[in-house]
Amino acid sequence: MAGVTGVPVIYMGQGFSPKGDKERFVLPADVRRIVTEASANQTVMLVAKDEEWDCLIACGTSYSQQLAEEIRAERAAALAKGVPAPRSKRALMFGSFVQVNFDTSGRFVLPPHLKQQVGITDAVYIHGTLDYFTIWSPEVLARQEGPEWEGPKASCASLMASGGRARK
Repeated sequence: MAGVTGVPVIYMGQGFSPKGDKERFVLPADVRRIVTEASANQTVMLVAKDEEWDCLIACGTSYSQQLAEEIRAERAAALAKGVPAPRSKRALMFGSFVQVNFDTSGRFVLPPHLKQQVGITDAVYIHGTLDYFTIWSPEVLARQEGPEWEGPKASCASLMASGGRARK
C-alpha cells in the first residue's frame, strides 16, 4: 500500500499511553505521522476490533482500499481454483471500522463499544504490525501465550514502567 507520497505505509514501533483527561489516549509521534500521511494528510484513523486477537487495529484511511483489493483477490483466486469463495466474513470489517479523529498532539478518544470489546480501561499499548498497528489493553496483552509475544510484552512493560516515555 502506498501512502500519499507514493512510499509504502509501514507501521513499526511501539507506544504506551495512560488514559488522560477527557478519556483521551495519545498516539506516539512516529505513528501519528504515518497515520496522517496514510489519511491524505488528515488527522483521522480507522479503528476496529481485530479479527483474530482481543485488541483493536488502527490505520490510515488508505488501508480500506488495500483491504478491499485483498478480499477481491482472495475471492478471485478461490473462484479460479473452483472452490467456494465466501467473502462476507472478511468484508464485515468494513462495517466495523470507526473513524477516530486525533488532534495535532495525537490525543484521541476510543468509542466505548470498542474499548469494551477488548478490555481497554486505563491505558493502551500500541504496536506496529506492518499495514496497521494494534491497540492493546496491557492486561490483555500480558495474557498472550507463545514466544512471538515476548517482545511486545517486554516493550509494553518497559514503557509502562517509564510512564510511556521511551528510555534513552
